[in-house]
Amino acid sequence: MANRKKMEKELYSKACVVESIRFVVDEAREESVNLKEYEKFSCNLATILAREKEVIAIRLVPYPDNCVVYIAKNDIWCEKDTDYINSIKSYLKSLSKDAPVRLKDAWKRDDVDSLFEDVIEFCSEKLNTRFEKLKKDITDNQHQQHIKSFIDYASIKVENLDEMSGYELSEKCSSYYKKVKNSTAPEKFLRHIKKVGSYYAALYDITACACKKKYKDLFSNLQVHKLNPMTLHQPIFSWKNIVERYTRNHTICEEFKRRCLNDHDTSARLSDIYGNRLDDESNEQHLCLHAEMNILANIINEKYKGSTFIAVSKRSCYLCELYIKFAQMKGYKIFTSGTHKKLYHKWMLPNIKDTAFKSESVRYIIKNLDRVINEEIVKHVYEVAWSDSEGEIENSGADPNSHEEADELLKAKIQRKKQRIY
Repeated sequence: MANRKKMEKELYSKACVVESIRFVVDEAREESVNLKEYEKFSCNLATILAREKEVIAIRLVPYPDNCVVYIAKNDIWCEKDTDYINSIKSYLKSLSKDAPVRLKDAWKRDDVDSLFEDVIEFCSEKLNTRFEKLKKDITDNQHQQHIKSFIDYASIKVENLDEMSGYELSEKCSSYYKKVKNSTAPEKFLRHIKKVGSYYAALYDITACACKKKYKDLFSNLQVHKLNPMTLHQPIFSWKNIVERYTRNHTICEEFKRRCLNDHDTSARLSDIYGNRLDDESNEQHLCLHAEMNILANIINEKYKGSTFIAVSKRSCYLCELYIKFAQMKGYKIFTSGTHKKLYHKWMLPNIKDTAFKSESVRYIIKNLDRVINEEIVKHVYEVAWSDSEGEIENSGADPNSHEEADELLKAKIQRKKQRIY
């Protein structure tokens, strides 16, 4: 038990270091998966249940005569959330009980009108935040061809954008994205179009699904389980303590620290995580369980190894991706819609009952964090040392692949700098 706690402290400490020195670990990636219709339905549910900066994860389990929806989020559930979820459930049941329903008839129903109104109200802040980003794209680049194309398609005037709401443009964004998603338009612009359009697309698809006869029994007997969020106050090792484990001596560690503090973005992250107390061994972090990890823990604790899709309102972070990969290695057929490769140090391990699984997962994640930290130290210290000292390398006959040679070279270089300064 004590050894496992020490390993977990090491994992959380190394996660803090990695975020400080390399927030984005790799390029973002979308998984190429062919989703079943009810899995797409769960994606749309995640979209309309996510409010402001919250992240929602959903697992939908279909049965012959009903379906069970597990919902998790990365924050506490409030009364407004519960009321809203109950409303969505009520609208779906009401519409499904009358299935099959022609879609053009569904648009005339009071329950569908109420569904749309409730969703737009609940999601208004997040939708408008996304709309602001799209507006900036349009106003800053209005003379570029891809922006002109969208302006013409949506029949909008740039000078009137401030008078519009995100939902007014959501339908146009949804249909336009389908048309241009494989075009050469800038990726950032396409992403903003997709996000604004996602609300109309979600409402349309949810309604269309609930109107179908084949889902009548599933959605008219819908059950919802909200999973409780989890948090943890976790002591961590200092930044200096962790970094010195990857270097041969104090001098190298100090040089790496200097380079990190001289970089504006890295320095800001160090301040946010450690409060600039890089050698303080009394630091603690407040961690929270990511929504998809809450769902995943539920699956693993059930020992369910059937194919399982977890819909998430935001692509998974780097640590969630690592944990999912480890679960897949253990035979769990779990997948999501992609990852954004960013690392958040306030990430928390899922509460898995199988202690062997939990210990092995910690070692797997630590191994990957070790790789990232080693790469950054090599890049920012050793490679720079060799690059700045080519003449000395040629005269010394040193092996450029030897960290010991690089250590000695770098120590000499730092010492000469100090002598010039003093």
